[in-house]
Amino acid sequence: METQTKTTSSHRPAQTASDRTERAERKAAEAGTEIKKAWGEASSALETLYSQASAQIQQTVQERPYVALAAAAGLGFVLGGGLRSVTGRFLLKTTAQMVVPGVVAALRGIDE
Repeated sequence: METQTKTTSSHRPAQTASDRTERAERKAAEAGTEIKKAWGEASSALETLYSQASAQIQQTVQERPYVALAAAAGLGFVLGGGLRSVTGRFLLKTTAQMVVPGVVAALRGIDE
């Protein structure tokens, strides 16, 4: 039988601390580049969304100013904490009683 001898010599030299540091710096630079690219894409998408929303709001205000005014007043009331008051709860209940039947009818396809 023939005995094979294994060589344990490594083909690559042992890594030094400076090699590991350089590799870590390269990875960090690559990660930074990817983050900058993702940030650019995200900010571009946000700019597009903002432009579209702004155009839609402007169109709604021009075509239906009273609806826009009512929506702004309602949003301001809610954000201002108006729903926590007795008056806010009363307004919410009354509005729901007026609006919900019309919405249900519209969903069923019944014209009132």
